[in-house]
Amino acid sequence: MEEDTLRVIEQVKNEADYFSKGKLISYLIKQKKVRVKDVAEALKMKPSYVCHFMRLAKLSEVVMDGYYSKLITISHLFVISLLKSQEDMVEIYEQVLRDSLTVKQTEELVRKKLHGVSSEGEYVQDSEVQDAEEKIGAAYQGTAKVIQTRIKTKVLIEWTGSRKERLQKVSSFLKHAGKTS
Repeated sequence: MEEDTLRVIEQVKNEADYFSKGKLISYLIKQKKVRVKDVAEALKMKPSYVCHFMRLAKLSEVVMDGYYSKLITISHLFVISLLKSQEDMVEIYEQVLRDSLTVKQTEELVRKKLHGVSSEGEYVQDSEVQDAEEKIGAAYQGTAKVIQTRIKTKVLIEWTGSRKERLQKVSSFLKHAGKTS
């Protein structure tokens, strides 16, 4: 890395203010063209954490003042900064203040705003998932994997073998999946 870049990285390490730190990180990535991965490595952070800092620059003065006034935490800011519009950020910020929301509750609100879903309810139990993976894998002659996140569940089926073998398995699956009961 260039000497100037190394100097800025040292500034980031020594900076106590999160917003200033975010501006310096943004400068490295946008102006100096340093990859997020390299900045993260130099700062001994995860790349996602580096991106959190960069997003802080999007926050309005009102939301930043809430942090400086100790009304919300930096974790709240990281979550609120995921939102796309200033209006949404201020709306969620005001709701956090009004209802004294925790970071987890704030995440839920932001997820609902971004994706239009809430993560209420429980995940399917691991034993049921494992059983379903085995049955689906056996039924379709492949390896099945069920992935549950807070906003969606995916079922993946993987087939291995020669193209001819895979074609037969996929065709069988598609024919079977297309049937209506």
